Amino acid sequence: MTDSTAQAPTRAPLGIPRWVLVWLIITAVIQTYDACYVLLGPVSHTGGPLSWLWAGHVWYGTYDMTYGGKASSAWGEAQSWMNLVEVVGLIVVFCNLRKPWVPILALIIQTATFWKTVAYFTIEAASGLEKTRHSLESGDLLGFLAVGVLPNVFWIVIPLLSMIALWRLIHRRTAAPRLA
Repeated sequence: MTDSTAQAPTRAPLGIPRWVLVWLIITAVIQTYDACYVLLGPVSHTGGPLSWLWAGHVWYGTYDMTYGGKASSAWGEAQSWMNLVEVVGLIVVFCNLRKPWVPILALIIQTATFWKTVAYFTIEAASGLEKTRHSLESGDLLGFLAVGVLPNVFWIVIPLLSMIALWRLIHRRTAAPRLA
């Protein structure tokens, strides 16, 4: 007899927290969608025949000119290819959830996501806000913060928390005493 009040486990195979797995799925979807927008430009950008599929990106491009679609950005394209490599890694993770090395690969991928976003944010800051300054100059501080800063903070904090959770899991597994 099962207890109907029993809670669902919060950990997936190998002890990976379910919230981390959910985040990895969300990451894979968003990174694929984002990479397609950048790499399919100009057909995906403003005025392109497929721009309707990326209406949010077209709007976001009014704040962040990396996504503005007016000119190709080497950083934007490089980041998109890195996104796709991370997605392939995430597919490997989900196809091998019961393998002991999966938390390590997931940690590596989340570390890449974290540092790629830190680099993106740092490049923009070091450039004097080259791609986003126009929204500040037009007096749109709220738009700048909500669209230009918040997504970057989100893409730094969540991967960082995921990295910590995965590191703790790996540490617990490797620090546990082994029986002969």
